[in-house]
Amino acid sequence: KKKKKMYDGKQDDCVTQPLFGEARRKDKIINIVVATVTASIVSVTVVMSFINSVFFAQRKCHLVGGDPNDHICLYPMDIVFALVILLLLIPQVFVAMWYRRGELEPKFRRMIYYNAVVTILLCITANLYFFQVGLQDTSNGHCKNSTIRV
Repeated sequence: KKKKKMYDGKQDDCVTQPLFGEARRKDKIINIVVATVTASIVSVTVVMSFINSVFFAQRKCHLVGGDPNDHICLYPMDIVFALVILLLLIPQVFVAMWYRRGELEPKFRRMIYYNAVVTILLCITANLYFFQVGLQDTSNGHCKNSTIRV
């Protein structure tokens, strides 16, 4: 009885795909770029939350029942927003580390990229909120630029 060969020498997709511990150069570059962009945007957002909460909080003093003319007015929601972003980033960092070690299947790579994009969008939203982009006058509770004209 003749034994059947498991591999006949032809290259197919299963053979060219990297296994768990291996990574192609292109994947490594993409991982580094995604991690660098995400880390830098999160860092800027956290720093801006503290700067905005301490130095530019006079614009939001009326929201916490303070007088806008007070010399010291802290608005803690900016810092809380940044802390929530950091808390959401913790599991993303762990999953990325496990993926780099080869403990996760390659299909988790898309989830890591998706989480990075969501984190970046959340940081952009936070920075827009910190500096009240698009709001002219909020003292009467209405936004001047919020109407949509067709």
